[in-house]
Amino acid sequence: MAERPASRGMEKRIQELERQNARLEETVRSLKENEALFRTMYENAPVMIAAFRKEGPPVLWNRECESRLGWTGQDLETIGDPLSLFYPSPDARARVAGMTRFLDGTFREYEPTAKDGSKRIQLWANFRLPGGTVVSLGYDVTEVKLAEQALKKSEQGFRDLIESFPSGICIVHDEKVVYRNLEQQKIFGRLPETYFPSLYDQTHPDDIEGLRQSYQAALSGRVQTAGMEFRHYPSGDISDARDMRWIHFTVSPMEFQGKKAVLFNMVDVTKAREMELMLTIQDRMASLGRVAAGIAHEIRSPLSGINIYLHTLEKLHEQGELEPMKEILSKMASTSSKIEAVIKRVMDFTKPSEPRRALIDVRVPLEEALGLSAVLLRKSGVEVEKRLSGDVPPCCADHQLLEQVILNLITNAVQAMEKMERGKKMVISCSHAGGLVTIAVADSGPGVPQSLRQKVFDPFFTTKSGSTGIGLSLSHRIIQDHGGSLSVITGSLGGAEFIIRIPAHKKTGGAP
Repeated sequence: MAERPASRGMEKRIQELERQNARLEETVRSLKENEALFRTMYENAPVMIAAFRKEGPPVLWNRECESRLGWTGQDLETIGDPLSLFYPSPDARARVAGMTRFLDGTFREYEPTAKDGSKRIQLWANFRLPGGTVVSLGYDVTEVKLAEQALKKSEQGFRDLIESFPSGICIVHDEKVVYRNLEQQKIFGRLPETYFPSLYDQTHPDDIEGLRQSYQAALSGRVQTAGMEFRHYPSGDISDARDMRWIHFTVSPMEFQGKKAVLFNMVDVTKAREMELMLTIQDRMASLGRVAAGIAHEIRSPLSGINIYLHTLEKLHEQGELEPMKEILSKMASTSSKIEAVIKRVMDFTKPSEPRRALIDVRVPLEEALGLSAVLLRKSGVEVEKRLSGDVPPCCADHQLLEQVILNLITNAVQAMEKMERGKKMVISCSHAGGLVTIAVADSGPGVPQSLRQKVFDPFFTTKSGSTGIGLSLSHRIIQDHGGSLSVITGSLGGAEFIIRIPAHKKTGGAP
């Protein structure tokens, strides 16, 4: 009977051992699964993972380490000192050995040598396990660092290029100038150290609105590039014409320090403007030269009349007849006024002036241009037909400049037909459609070949001997400055037809 309890105790002990053994087997199985999972994770991790004991080959050396440095775990096992592979120089090894004493998990920069001899730039952080093994995590940043260096070099090169650029460049943010290159500083001066100046400082008041509109258009993205010219006064005194500079600029939207800004590219075109003014005067004088005979006739006829009146006055004075003398004196004054009007028209046409736009009826300068060239047209045998619409709206234009363009087109048409013996005809029309006022000068001459229709507007291009070749170029520029266009086609008369199109004035708020 005593053996049965002992037997039962033995069975319980065996069962307990079996349960413990089962738990141990489960633990071993779990450990093996965890080890397999860990090896899979560290082998395929996107970071470099390495573990070293105090002496001997590495415990861990994953695939990312092999990929970045080329050395395999087997390579490291064959050498007692792995650092000698990564840092062949004794000085470099000593420096790195000193850095590895920091086991605080902070990433520090190292420059190991790969198996192919290339230098790598890597960040490593070191940890110590309780058993003394050192675990290191690393990132290879070679490409990033090289890209940063290339970017810095590129940025420096770009900055050097901008600083030495032959035109003035500035960046404007919130209507304040926040950057100027060297050329821009020559025009406007250096930026003050205490504040950013306004974009509109030292600008002619009449040009500020156009400058502001260009800035806003670029800032809003409505246009990618826009440009105009404005008057700048370095001294700030707009009454001093000698201090005035003409500045041509283009604007483009950009981003500056994470905010919307505008890039201005500026050029001082004062000398070009002065040269253009000289060419304009020269072209006007050339136009007047072509109608000089008509002007001389307009003056000669009134002068002859005055001489006749003077001779008559002399006779009336001798006869003591005072009453008829008053009428003759009145006629002499009227005739003198005609001469004065002709001279004034010529002087107004030739004198230099700044563009002055106003609301005008374009038919008025058209008629005045016809008046200046009337005798030339008669002497040349040119039949002129006018087709002027009665409902042409006003345009914002410079009366004198528009007259200059029309006179140039008329005299060009006369010259084009000068070798014709008969059939000389010119049609001058003015009409309005689609918000544009159109002025056309058509002739029955040989016309302009298709291949030359763009070249005729180039400066100094001419097919006529003794011509400056600037008339059509200046005319084209004047019409463009009015926001319009000047083109040439084959007209209804078979010759050239030059067409001017300029915007009609838009009524706003009931105002004209």
